[in-house]
Amino acid sequence: MDLRIVLLLFISHFLGDFVFQSKNILMLRACRSTAKNIKGNIIHSFAHFLLMITILSAARSINLIILINYIRILELAALIALVHFFIDELKSYLIKMRPSFEISILLFLFDQLLHLGAIVIIALNIMNNNINVLKLYGQTIGFTDRCLISIIIFLLCTFFSGIFIKKFIAYINFNKYRKLVDKGFYIFGRTMEQKGGIANGGFIIGVLERIFIMIVIAIGEPSMVGFALTAKSIARFKKLDDSSFAEYFLIGTFISFISAIAGGIVISTLNVLPVIK
Repeated sequence: MDLRIVLLLFISHFLGDFVFQSKNILMLRACRSTAKNIKGNIIHSFAHFLLMITILSAARSINLIILINYIRILELAALIALVHFFIDELKSYLIKMRPSFEISILLFLFDQLLHLGAIVIIALNIMNNNINVLKLYGQTIGFTDRCLISIIIFLLCTFFSGIFIKKFIAYINFNKYRKLVDKGFYIFGRTMEQKGGIANGGFIIGVLERIFIMIVIAIGEPSMVGFALTAKSIARFKKLDDSSFAEYFLIGTFISFISAIAGGIVISTLNVLPVIK
């Protein structure tokens, strides 16, 4: 099976989970009501189904992938969406049983690994073939595969990283209260966003910041990374007097910078690999 199909499915997954998922769907999925929770996960899984069909069909129409027909696309998307629903329901059940799992970094990462693993396993079974993993290693990577990998790195280092930072800050902030949370005292859920600011302003700034860093690393101008740090520090200068805020600010900033720099290095490395047509 062409590795390109898996790469496209990964892109579809990250778009569905981190870019196009609305707050209303997130709230519905996190609802304590079982009926509303199931409804939210169904809507979310169906959105993934539509995304997969759209991306794979578009790729096939321009001959980006040629080893799959439209029937297989529907079969593949339907099975992955179904498994996605059950994984999300399992996660929702665990959070109901122990509410503190909502801020668990390990559960968040394990959930994502389950989704990605399911995509690979299902794709292997539907296509009845093996993935040519050699395409991941420099000498046989093509231009199209390089672009798809770069898109995945971009999504990981921008939107995924932003969600991870928010969850990590919530985890270190509320982890010591997890026993109270499990007993029914729901003390988390509020963000540290500044009142009166732009909705999701911090998240948007973080995404733009990481895009900027990846670009300057990819084009070989790492010295420009200091500009992003300076601009961010000036914007938060007065709030840095609060030692608690300063600690969270530095933790989030370092995670953001590390992920963006790593992503920029990977993308720049892909750019110098030989292209095999």
